[in-house]
Amino acid sequence: MAELKTLFRHSSQYLTGRVAGMAIGIISFPILTRVFSVADYGLLSLVMKIAALATVLSKMGLQNSVQRFYHEHVSSPDRNAVKRFYSTFLFGAAMLAGAVMTAFVVGLYGLPNTILSSGMRKVLVLASGLIFVRALQSIVMGFLRAEQRTKAFNIMDVATRASILALICLVLVAWKLNVQNVLLVTLGIEAAAVAVVVLLLFRRGVVKLSEFDRKLFWVALMFGFPMVGYEAAGFILDSGDRILLQHYLGLQAVGYYSAGYNMTSYISDSLIYSVSLALFPIYMRLWVNEGRAPTQAFLNNALDKFLLVAMCILAGVAATARDAIVVLGSHKLLAAYPLLPVLMIGLMIYTLHIFLNVGLLLYKKTYTMAKLITLAAVLNVVLNVILIPRIGLQGAAIATLVSYAVFVVLLGRASFALLPLRFNVPGCLRYALAAVAGAFVATRVECASALVSLILRGGICLAVYVAALWLMDSSFRAMIADAIRLVTAARRDSGPASRLGIGSALEARPGR
Repeated sequence: MAELKTLFRHSSQYLTGRVAGMAIGIISFPILTRVFSVADYGLLSLVMKIAALATVLSKMGLQNSVQRFYHEHVSSPDRNAVKRFYSTFLFGAAMLAGAVMTAFVVGLYGLPNTILSSGMRKVLVLASGLIFVRALQSIVMGFLRAEQRTKAFNIMDVATRASILALICLVLVAWKLNVQNVLLVTLGIEAAAVAVVVLLLFRRGVVKLSEFDRKLFWVALMFGFPMVGYEAAGFILDSGDRILLQHYLGLQAVGYYSAGYNMTSYISDSLIYSVSLALFPIYMRLWVNEGRAPTQAFLNNALDKFLLVAMCILAGVAATARDAIVVLGSHKLLAAYPLLPVLMIGLMIYTLHIFLNVGLLLYKKTYTMAKLITLAAVLNVVLNVILIPRIGLQGAAIATLVSYAVFVVLLGRASFALLPLRFNVPGCLRYALAAVAGAFVATRVECASALVSLILRGGICLAVYVAALWLMDSSFRAMIADAIRLVTAARRDSGPASRLGIGSALEARPGR
């Protein structure tokens, strides 16, 4: 119960930050979709995805190693272990990211104009700075996550997003907004944010070049490197369809698909982001300090609560998809509306991987994870090649759904052989029934205004879902009572420390 309280507290804090970040995304989304043509919006999305793939390579999986090796060094009796940990990961990440960024730019200029136009080359060169900045960003944010400094993490994340949005709006009003300016603004703000955190780490005295440990770096790289394949295949699984859509249907199709995918990912990312960031440090601590059985019990309970929330989200998307695309994206993106329910189901299935990969992570079977997601990525590409020429945009959405489902099944099978988890099947059936009831009742409501309809249908769907579960599920009623007690306790426990800024949060040394 104590670990569930910790998960609830940290997840709620991460969720608060993610909701704020999602709100910023929701504000920026209609700005970009209204200022840019559908084709330009597709170009921006495509360039960001290509830069993201290169960033996966530049990180070399070290952000995963931060979480895996943090507790071992912080609890070590060696007084210099903490300095070696921070210094090795920060300087090692900078070295790798710089090398990959340089190779990326050289590769761009090595491609002939028949493959890559000069205009696209210039945009990608500009975006290459994100490869270096985001690799370092993943490490410094990983430090905050490992230390469970959720408030500092949220401040950093939300402040960066808000600053980017504010500067984009300023450029829009004072000058002109194009793809290049959006990239420049994003690069400048993110680089400044990373620089602030790095300076605070130096001020804490935990980062020194002389403390760089080649042996630790090699061990961390060997643990994290298989995750490069995992992340790269995950990127293809997530975003490879953009490249194929551009090939078969053009940038306008990429714009429609990106709009639909971005809207659904705002929702699914909020769920997976808040839970996964809090989940990993907790089950790692349980595994190291208490063993297998307590870890399984915690994960089983957390998985059940996760599915309860996921079903509610699916119901809400089913009820409000058309209204959401009109309100947030404008009528010119209405062609993306049929994609939303299919994409949402696929993304929600994919979110289960944060529970299903635990056994493989704990037993360091990262090569198995890389192999399984590579199989799913290959399946995704094959399905896209088959379906996009025949049924267009919907083919890409179906390929995503099927590929995610296959990946989750394969991942669960491999992971459960090492650390079995239990699905609450009767509970899942009750959640599904409540979701169907909520979506059905909400879609009976008709309003002339898309905004009013979005708010009304979403509220009705949530109310019906909660009411149906309250009637059907005694454990749900008990959970609500426990949640109220946890919120009350969290408010009571939050003292002056909750009002500290990011500087104070970062400068405090982690406990031993």
